[in-house]
Parts: sequence; structure tokens; C-alpha cells
Amino acid sequence: MLKGEFEPKDFKDEYRERVTDFVAKKAKGHKPKLHLVKSKRKTTALDKVLSKSIESLKKQKKAA
Repeated sequence: MLKGEFEPKDFKDEYRERVTDFVAKKAKGHKPKLHLVKSKRKTTALDKVLSKSIESLKKQKKAA
């Protein structure tokens, strides 16, 4: 499947097109439509993660 010659003309830069379109609309005074990207991961507070890490290190130290 990966054999063959690379032809750059077969590909287009969709990201650049979207950015250019966004800038052009913004220049004309259109309000941009921004979409929130939802994270699939559950977020955890950093202090909780650090506390658990410290507790596990203390338990390891007591076991040794």
C-alpha cells in the first residue's frame, strides 16, 4: 500500500484553507464560530494526583 511515487499535487492543505477562510471572514466583520472540543479523558485535579503519589511513596517507604 505504501509503494509508489509521492505526488504532492494529490494532497491539499485543509488546515491552511480553513485558517485562510477564517481570517477572510474575520476581516469582513463576520463573528467567528468557535466550537469547543470535548476531552474524552476525565480530568483530575493536580493536588489530588500529587497527594495520591505522595501517599504511595510513603507506603513504599514503610514497606521497605
